[in-house]
Amino acid sequence: MTSTDGTLRHSDKSLVYDVLSSTRRRDVVRLLDDADTGLGLRDLAEAVAEREGNADAEQIRRIQASLYHVHVPKLADAGIVRYREESDRVTLTEAVTFDAIDVLGE
Repeated sequence: MTSTDGTLRHSDKSLVYDVLSSTRRRDVVRLLDDADTGLGLRDLAEAVAEREGNADAEQIRRIQASLYHVHVPKLADAGIVRYREESDRVTLTEAVTFDAIDVLGE
């Protein structure tokens, strides 16, 4: 996700906008964009918790569960991320280039 033109490339833009309506999912996309090579689910949960201002162990566990069961699957279904369970790695795909994500708000 390193395009500088701020474009969105996806066959179903309404699906992408719907998926990105969640602040947590937008945070995931931003964090993955910054990471370049992707992040493990635990590292991603820790980074999300830090962004949300509550990085205690129990909150990180809850965030990791929500990422695994809800947020990452929604992002994957929309073609925005890929989760490889065998390596526990979440990465951005090339299907969506969306540097203008801030349009949807913080």
